[in-house]
Amino acid sequence: MLLVLLLACAVKTRDTTYTDPDAYGAVEGTGIEARDMRSVAEQMSRELLGAPAISAFEGTPRIAVATVENETRFLVDAEIITALITDALVNHAAGELAILDGSGEADFVLAGELRSLSAATADAQSDYVLFRFQLIETSSNVVVWSSTYEMKKEGSWGVVYQ
Repeated sequence: MLLVLLLACAVKTRDTTYTDPDAYGAVEGTGIEARDMRSVAEQMSRELLGAPAISAFEGTPRIAVATVENETRFLVDAEIITALITDALVNHAAGELAILDGSGEADFVLAGELRSLSAATADAQSDYVLFRFQLIETSSNVVVWSSTYEMKKEGSWGVVYQ
């Protein structure tokens, strides 16, 4: 017991540090990083506000944001990117949109999905990831706006996403 206690005291620990979520980190891989999700949410929200279906709508369009579907090999918490998108839309809309919390009748639904294509050798990994968003008019189920955001990363093996 004394030996276990001495060994536990001898283990050196590293201090935890805070980093900018948009900065490159010490642990990087070919998967979806925080900065990727933040960048896509920001770009998508700005583009959506300029969509003809939004600008030509009479009144304030009511949009329900659906949970983004993750069809990639990466363990991504889809609620994170959904929250980032919702917040970006609310913050950039300045009264041009009404973002619904799930209750109420929406004029549009914003749907999103993540897809990927991966290739690997014994030494390296390559991942292409596609973020796709579509604004669907609820009265007709017509896609009135659609946009994709792409990224491709290559690297060596070693990072495990959890």
